Parts: sequence; C-alpha cells; structure tokens
Amino acid sequence: MRTCCCLILAVCTLVGLCARADTVKLKNGTALDGEIVSEDASSLSILLQFAGGTITQTRRIDKADIATVIRWTPEQRAERQATRDYENLQKYQLNPQDSYEIAYYDQVINGVFRAFQREYPNSPYTSKVTERIIEWKAERDLVAAGNVKFRGRWSPAAEVAPLVERARGQQLLQQARVLISQHQFEPAVQQLQLIVRMDKQPDLVSQAKPLLASAFQSATNSLDRQQRQLTRDVSTAQQQVDQARVALSAAEASLRQTTGGNSQSTAQAQAAVTRAHGDFNAARSYLDFVKGQLDAVKQKLTSLKSPAPAATASTNAPQASKSQPEPSSTPSPAAESPEVLGGLVTWVKNNWVALAVIVAAILFFISRLLIKD
Repeated sequence: MRTCCCLILAVCTLVGLCARADTVKLKNGTALDGEIVSEDASSLSILLQFAGGTITQTRRIDKADIATVIRWTPEQRAERQATRDYENLQKYQLNPQDSYEIAYYDQVINGVFRAFQREYPNSPYTSKVTERIIEWKAERDLVAAGNVKFRGRWSPAAEVAPLVERARGQQLLQQARVLISQHQFEPAVQQLQLIVRMDKQPDLVSQAKPLLASAFQSATNSLDRQQRQLTRDVSTAQQQVDQARVALSAAEASLRQTTGGNSQSTAQAQAAVTRAHGDFNAARSYLDFVKGQLDAVKQKLTSLKSPAPAATASTNAPQASKSQPEPSSTPSPAAESPEVLGGLVTWVKNNWVALAVIVAAILFFISRLLIKD
C-alpha cells in the first residue's frame, strides 16, 4: 500500500509539473512542453523529457517558427527543482539484508537528508524526509551500540564478526577471479592481498595464496614490459624533439636572412617558422605524454612490489552494498580498488587536447617521411 501511494504521488507530481512546464507553440500547431535552457535573438533551446524523465533531449528552435511561448514563473521553477532533488533522495534506501558502517549513515543523514531540508525548509516533502532521517538514525544507533544486521538479522557484532569476515572474503575472492579472467592483474592483487591477511579464514587464505602469486607475477611482467617499451618511446620522442628544435632554428635563421627582401620570400619563410614551431610543440607534448606514462608505470611497479597495507575489511559491520548510491560531495563508505582502465579513461578525458596535438604531429611526421621517400 505504501509503495502504491508513493507511485501515485510521483505520477501526480509529474503531471502537475508538465502542466506548469514552459510551453513553446509552433506555427505548424505543435506544442512542446519542457524547460527553456537558453535563448538568443534568433532562437531558443528547450529541454524536453520523455519516458518519465529518463530520456532527455535539448531541441533548438528558430523563433521564426514559434507562434507563442508560455514561461514558468520563478516559483514554479523552484518547486520543480525541489521535486527533482526529492526524487534523487529515493536512491538512498536502507538495506534489508545488511547494515552499513556508522560513517555512511552519518553521511546520508547529514549530507543528503538534512542538506535537503536546509535547502528547502518549506518544501511539502519535509515531513517525509524527516521520517527517513528517523529510520536511518534508528538503524545507525543500533550499529553504534555494537550490533550488526547480517543477512536480515540483527546480532551483536562480536558474534557475527567471523561470518561477516568470511562473507567479505568470499566476495573478494570471487571478484579477484573475475579480474584475473579479464587480465586485470593489478586490482586482483589488491583484492587477494586483503584475503591472505584474514587469519581466521584459513580455507580462503589457502585459495587466495596461489592466485595471488600468479596474479602478482603476471602484473609485474606486464608492467616490466610496459616500462621497457616506454623507455624506448621516451628515447625516440627525445630524438624527435631534438630534430624539431634543429629544424626550428634553421627556419628562424632563414627568416632572418629574408628580412627586408622579397615579401613573398619573407611570407614563405614566416610560414616555415610557424610550421616548425608547431612541429616542435607537438614533439615536446608527445615527449611529456610518454614521460608521464613511464612515471605512472614506475609508480605502479613500486606500489605493487611494496608491502601491502593491512586488510581494511570491517569486522564491526558488513560493507555497504555496491548498488547503494553515495552522497555527492562526501567520501565513499567503502571505496573499491581503482581499475587501471578507469584511470586511463579519466586521464584521456583530462588530456584529450594534448592527445589530439600528438596524433596530428605523428601524422605530419609520417606524411613528411612519405614525401621524402
């Protein structure tokens, strides 16, 4: 019954919002309901939502095609934003099977629920958020008193600690096997290192040790190969920088010789200097890129070969469910080991401009070699 009521409330809210949306009526009779997000002298862009808001599209419309525009009031916009933020709170649910660490309860209560109340003190959802706070605080106090919810039952933490540790170890072992099958040896090593320190789980330790030895060897071999290749790449890139520097100096000398002479020759010499500058900058960027990769591999090797930190699996409470969303602007209650691929993707996103320059430089060098041949 409670679930049905929530669904009905959500539907009614959505209908009410649609009725108050910005409406753009076109001259062909089409009416678009959404939120006008930008506008200039000749056009406007409206954010449209479909499938209950799960699909969005921003559509640009020429004002010459618009018949009328009905806009939201500031109050309606504020109400809609409050509704959106309240709907985001639904991601944070108590786990019926397991409890969390105290820090995670505090993060959700203070960083999510109470933050919403501070942002929208007069919201119609205040009472519902207060009920959520009471529920979360009650469970948080049980954990603070030394209890653990494990597989749907509350028990003293000391009694279920071995069971919690074993469940955590089994989970880590399964994750490590998957990572090894995917040739992600470094994170697999980190997972297995946690298991081998579980002194009270000898059977899990005996399963983890041979996997750890194999994954460690594979990881170090892979990183050693990368280090050797990147060392060669750095040497090659340095040669390219030196060659580009010589070419730039020659181009600048040629420009100085043509100064005061034929304007066409001067323009050609200036263009040659510009190209040489571009070649030099691209070569230097590529060198910096390869050096950064080499440094990263060296750091990984050092970290991998250094003594692993002590196991961090909590014996007081099960780890937070992986599907549980984390509060924005607050640390994760149970951060997983970083994936190598994820780090690479993040690096590429942050350095895509440099990569584009490097690719262009490489293509330019290849084209010059082909022309010479």
